[in-house]
Amino acid sequence: MLGLILFVIWANLIVTAVSNAVNLTDGLDGLAAGASVVVFAAYVVIGTWQSTQNCNLMTDATSACYYMRDPRDLAMVAGAMAAACFGFLWFNTSPAKIFMGDTGSLAIGGAIAGLAIMSRTELLLVVLGGLFVIITLSVIIQVVSFKTTGKRVFRMAPLQHHFELKGWAEVTIVVRFWIIAALFVIAGICLFYAEWVSRIG
Repeated sequence: MLGLILFVIWANLIVTAVSNAVNLTDGLDGLAAGASVVVFAAYVVIGTWQSTQNCNLMTDATSACYYMRDPRDLAMVAGAMAAACFGFLWFNTSPAKIFMGDTGSLAIGGAIAGLAIMSRTELLLVVLGGLFVIITLSVIIQVVSFKTTGKRVFRMAPLQHHFELKGWAEVTIVVRFWIIAALFVIAGICLFYAEWVSRIG
């Protein structure tokens, strides 16, 4: 019973944190949607790999296989979300004709959190969603700094607005942040694979 209670608290913490992180990222046209595409794409790779290495489907299960339900279904959900965000970018890229708003960003964050929980990669999500983490930290740093010292670290938080006030064009910020998001995803996939390799050895 205690384990169930702790899991519910842990799951709620992750869903709340990731939903709000994606929501904070949704400040410029296409930024949150584009960053989410690469994170969902990572979960397509992870879900597919966990499916091929699933202990329930292997006759000679090893320490490197994964004990979890329906990883292929998770990969399909991640693929559908990636495709939906990718298609949404056609209308959301600058200048946006359709805006995501809290309804979209919170739901996308919830979906990412759900995939992390179901695939048991909650800690890896810190790397996969590194852009979301950085943007959230920029808000925390700004608030703490202003309340303790009365000074701002950034011209404006979240971080994307700091660069906007420095004179960067909106499209420049968005594309560069997409690149950062992709680099974090590549690092996360490498860590995921390295963990699997370490279990083989």
